[in-house]
Amino acid sequence: MVGMGGLLKSDPFLLTNRLIDCLAPGVFVGDVPAAEMLSGSISASVFRLDVQDDIAAAVASWRIEWEPKGLVLLRGGAIFHATHGAMQARSEVSLIGGITLAAIFLLYWLTFRTLRAPVLAIIMVAYALATGLAVTLLVFSNVHVMALVFGAALIGMVVDYTTYYLVTGIGDAPTSQVQRRAHLFKPLTLGMLTSVGAFAALLVFPVPAFRQMAVFGMSGLVAAWLATFWVIPLIERGRMATGPGAAWISRRAGYYLARTPGPLWRGLVIFLALLMLAVGWRSGGILDDVRGMQAPSQTLSMEEARLRELSGFEASSAFILVRGDSAADAIRGEEMLLALLPPEDRQAIIFAASRLDPSAGTKARDAELLETRLIAPFLPKLMAELSSNGSNAYEAGDVGQIDLPALVASLRGEVSGVHWSLMPVTRTVTLPSSGAGAWQFVDPADLYSALFGEYRRLATFGVAAACLMTGLMLLGIYREFSALRVLLPALLAVIITPTIVMMLGLPFSFFSAMGLFLVLGAGVDYAIFQREHPGEIGKWTRVGIVLAALMTCISLGLLSLSSVLPVRSFGVTVAVGIFVSLALSPFARGRRADISSGDEIES
Repeated sequence: MVGMGGLLKSDPFLLTNRLIDCLAPGVFVGDVPAAEMLSGSISASVFRLDVQDDIAAAVASWRIEWEPKGLVLLRGGAIFHATHGAMQARSEVSLIGGITLAAIFLLYWLTFRTLRAPVLAIIMVAYALATGLAVTLLVFSNVHVMALVFGAALIGMVVDYTTYYLVTGIGDAPTSQVQRRAHLFKPLTLGMLTSVGAFAALLVFPVPAFRQMAVFGMSGLVAAWLATFWVIPLIERGRMATGPGAAWISRRAGYYLARTPGPLWRGLVIFLALLMLAVGWRSGGILDDVRGMQAPSQTLSMEEARLRELSGFEASSAFILVRGDSAADAIRGEEMLLALLPPEDRQAIIFAASRLDPSAGTKARDAELLETRLIAPFLPKLMAELSSNGSNAYEAGDVGQIDLPALVASLRGEVSGVHWSLMPVTRTVTLPSSGAGAWQFVDPADLYSALFGEYRRLATFGVAAACLMTGLMLLGIYREFSALRVLLPALLAVIITPTIVMMLGLPFSFFSAMGLFLVLGAGVDYAIFQREHPGEIGKWTRVGIVLAALMTCISLGLLSLSSVLPVRSFGVTVAVGIFVSLALSPFARGRRADISSGDEIES
């Protein structure tokens, strides 16, 4: 009663209660039994791993201390969804990396019949990933979770280099380190340059995560190339045994890869590739909407549903942006818009800063209305009934400049001379056409979706440009038009792969397009080895490219287990593309090679 008496003395009309409802109409209308809502602000990006870890640790600590006492914590907001996605991604990285390492041990032991081979491969992987991570941290000072996920994909490519060197020491391959380096240097160097070029394409996109992936991949591949020629020979300790895996690959897959298809087969495959391109173009699904790229956490969804039930409104990232030449113009524009909106759309506005801090004209008009319509005719009588001395409790005074609450202040600002004000909304609001230049409805999800759509188109054109640049590079190196056959297998794989992936139920997205860059780089690698080592001299080289392709398909194919659609699309695209590139790699040769004698016959 003392508290109510004090409120009646300072606010006899109880206008404070009315003001609260005016500030955020429709909010907190639910039945909230014994609940408190805490608020705060996070100045750092919610997509930073350290920020997510700190928040997750604080929530876990709170739960440990307070949940046993009967308190319940409900979470809602982008940071918790981002944290959930990051934790899933890191868990998937650990799982994929572990399975890949186990596969390396098994396949390398079967191929080389010694534990030295998988140990060397794992050393190479650790060295290349550590180098890539160190360079990325040096350039960017932090690492995005997508770059870490991409590191799992890099394992399959880095281990290829070790594979190519080790197979030069089995069977009847060259024996000395000098001969083995000479046998491998040209095709592996060309392959490294084309793969680095594919990664470098990510640098053109103004997205930090993509640029980190590019730096991670390029530095890791260059480190692996250097180690293959100048580190692995020092610790390999001579030739490797020819294990049952190598013998089987040589008899089966190697036998097929040694055959050069004739013009009829080449024409048929090219026709089928163009047909699949047309089918995929007309009937394939495309995904740019960011809302469809990750399934939300069921636990978080239930907690947010309970929050909506308690608070009476649904959180949304959408907002109305109001602009003005000055802060006063932005405030007046916001008030004008509120006046023009129909009541149902005004109810969709979670909060408007002008409701708490209106324009000077609105303040003067409201003060006059209160004085003439409420205070003058009714206050003296009310104060007498309350046995007060009759003084005017609402007499205005010079209060000076008042600091706005952090919530209100955060909704206003200025950029490059343009003042703005934000009004968060719970749903899409159709704005009046009058004054359209001063206000705009903004849904960040739609903006990001449009951005991903544009990136997808740019990446697709980028793949085409990379094919052109690779062709020019091959012409410059070999100085003959027949060298363009080296590009044919990778080019066909780039055309065929998207349709196959869409047939598997995955839509084509920006991440699918980026996977095609790796398909192009790896496919050119296989084709270069096929051209440089035909016939009998390439017997063990073909074993190497089969093993390398298998490791890449395993490491990237495992990304299909990811719950994050972009990661899954990327992994499946690269795995399918690598397999197609390997199968079509004989198209890189322009001659038929007799595998038993090594003689070459013009095709």
